Amino acid sequence: MDFYFENHGANTYLVYAVKPEDTIDTLSLGMLTNNKILGLAQTRFTQMDADKFIQYNVSSHISVKRFFEGPVNKKRLLGVFRGIVDALLSAEDYMIDPDSIIIDLNYMFADVSTCDTVLICWPIISAENRKIDLGAFFKEIMFSTQFDQTDNCDYVAKIINYLNSATKFSPKEFKDVLESMDVGAAAESGGVPNRPIAPMSTAPKEEVHSLTEQAAARPQITPKTEAVRTSPAQEKKTLSGQQHSAAGIKPAVPASAAGSPQAPQMAVPGQKTHAAGTVTPREQAAEREISWFYLMQHYNKENAAAYKAQKEAKKGKKTTPATAVPKQGYTSPATSGKQKPASLPFAVPSQQPTPGQRPDQPVVQVAPQPAAVPSPQAVPMYRQPVQPVQATQTNAAIHFGETTVLGGAAGETTVLGVEANPISSEPYLLRAKTGEKIALNKPVFRIGKERSYVDYFISDNTAISRSHANIINRSGELFVLDTNSTNHTYVNGLMIPSNEEVKLAHGAKIRLANEDFELRMY
Repeated sequence: MDFYFENHGANTYLVYAVKPEDTIDTLSLGMLTNNKILGLAQTRFTQMDADKFIQYNVSSHISVKRFFEGPVNKKRLLGVFRGIVDALLSAEDYMIDPDSIIIDLNYMFADVSTCDTVLICWPIISAENRKIDLGAFFKEIMFSTQFDQTDNCDYVAKIINYLNSATKFSPKEFKDVLESMDVGAAAESGGVPNRPIAPMSTAPKEEVHSLTEQAAARPQITPKTEAVRTSPAQEKKTLSGQQHSAAGIKPAVPASAAGSPQAPQMAVPGQKTHAAGTVTPREQAAEREISWFYLMQHYNKENAAAYKAQKEAKKGKKTTPATAVPKQGYTSPATSGKQKPASLPFAVPSQQPTPGQRPDQPVVQVAPQPAAVPSPQAVPMYRQPVQPVQATQTNAAIHFGETTVLGGAAGETTVLGVEANPISSEPYLLRAKTGEKIALNKPVFRIGKERSYVDYFISDNTAISRSHANIINRSGELFVLDTNSTNHTYVNGLMIPSNEEVKLAHGAKIRLANEDFELRMY
């Protein structure tokens, strides 16, 4: 089977040139070209004179061989296996010989975003026996693939157990196993598959709002209580009492209420009463302390006069300064010979009396003595002080006790014999748009806009394909490979064919769609 890739505009095709000795299965070819079959790549047949070509659209897909490079997670593996099983079951539905499907990872193509996989059907009648043991094929994939350890790898054991226990491989049974894993994954993530959705209300929005408003406007039912009738004078009295209590002042009992039989006379502590047992408003205002807040709420002449008298009384109360008491242990010059100082509660270094000095004598200030420095013999050798070195023009080295820094910052140690800034030999790409340096630090470095698959993610350019190109490092030599991108890959201005490795040199200009890069080897 001699296949090659061709680019036609934005599409990439896997092409097979029909040989003169080949016999075409017209029924299978008609089914492929006239139907969109699940699991099989879209196919078209072209003829130019005597040359016949079968073309398969694999745009924006990469081979499963490349798709399985590196760690493979559950989504990738199940997507590929489901695509293979769908292709085998669809072949039976469309009366296509299942043996005409190519079971080879190089001719299976997957979408890196959705993991949907399509296979190639080769509608050529051949005398070769192309029957493949599908059970052994899947086992080989399971034992040769590196799985992502961050996933729950229980699905790997389930697949292997089924492949080992099945006496004959059945695509339908295998598909049921794969679907059961999807249901288990949905249950683990908290989702419930095939859960019925509750029907939504069909009532108009206006009706719903009106019902809500009616419920909100409905009066609340409260137990009945007997209403107490009060006179306007009593209401005014109650309101005044509430205001007084809010201001923190006890309301005075008015004279009219004191003499009335309905309101017994109340004795308020600290208030002066007349012979009749009443208190005038002026005396009442004078006896209590009126705040400015209360004056603003209950302003009248009596309260204003009481507030003014209260302020003047506070100003008139001038406290005389306390008699200065000399500090203990201190003797002023004027009384040095008349009074004896009290005993010192603590010693002041600059004013301590010398031994034998009388208390009545002036205190002689003594300069503090420096602390005694231990002799070098008393200091351990590893803590022996180092004599400082005077920095001169001929000796600019700075000593920090143990390590001498030569041409470095304080606190660091310069290793002699090693270059300060070694030149990195790792190749990198220089992105012209942003000036970013992209280190090519993997044997196969993927570039595209599918974050979960590529090594360098380009999010700000919609012309880039999900898997656009790979930079391959093989024994120090770099190659670029276009992975069936939509807008193609260019090297030094020339478009390169898809799935063909093109060697790169230092300074090569690489364009992915309309995004420019430059390769730097050093």
